[in-house]
Amino acid sequence: MRASGPGGRVTDDDVRAAGGDAERRTVSAVEPAVEPVAAKPLKTIGAEPPLPTFEQWGPVERQPLSHLRRTIAERMTLSATVIPHVTHFDRADVTELGAIIRRNADAARERGLALTLTSFLMKAAALALAEHPTFNASLDAAAGELIVKRYCHLGVAVATERGLIVPVIRDVDQKPLVELQKELATLAQRVREGKATLEDLRGGTFTITNIGALGGTGAIPIINYPEVAILGVARAREEAVVRDGRIVPRTLLPISLTFDHRVADGADGARFATAIVRRLERPEQLLLGW
Repeated sequence: MRASGPGGRVTDDDVRAAGGDAERRTVSAVEPAVEPVAAKPLKTIGAEPPLPTFEQWGPVERQPLSHLRRTIAERMTLSATVIPHVTHFDRADVTELGAIIRRNADAARERGLALTLTSFLMKAAALALAEHPTFNASLDAAAGELIVKRYCHLGVAVATERGLIVPVIRDVDQKPLVELQKELATLAQRVREGKATLEDLRGGTFTITNIGALGGTGAIPIINYPEVAILGVARAREEAVVRDGRIVPRTLLPISLTFDHRVADGADGARFATAIVRRLERPEQLLLGW
């Protein structure tokens, strides 16, 4: 572009004109890169994408899944995919409950019974479920209905060498603690020996998983479909607690209530968890069945 000023000088108009040409050339150069592209649908969550060839980085070993492990994997995938999980955390002061178990441990052993926290958890959950039946239900999404069960059959997760198995104790709300403890011990032993029947594993309305013996400070368990809630329990620990202005040692039990957000809201879960905690903190109610 030629200068238009006197004596061949470049004027302001020449600069502005040159700038316009450059801008037009720049826009023209980038236009092909910003042309609108045809919209493409996002990938949906379905089959898992193929794995890379791990052998390219080092030696590997392929181990076939056992039938039990495959079943667990399929059920957990179904639950995690279908159910929107939400978890409420709390802690129960089980100092008095622990004292009751210790005081009666010898008497229980003389009767061939090992008194454990799990039976008290089962009773507390059953009584709380009677107050909050929404958590003793299944959702029929196709019919748009909540199926509330008027019976209370609790599943208790049992760790075995083959994997996690959940046998079911029936009519927990109607049985005294001692009977629950006996039935739980017998059923758990049958499961560990591989002698549990299909009927032992079916019909549960709510599940309890206690990882306290294995350690950890808490866990978020996956709901046992088609149930709508599961109670997770970790190891009870002695901690310093302020009571009446004084620091005292108390035994606190961490619990986590995971539930289906389609059938209950956070406030509902908090009230249900509180109903369980209240009974664990007042063990006389469990003994009386209140």
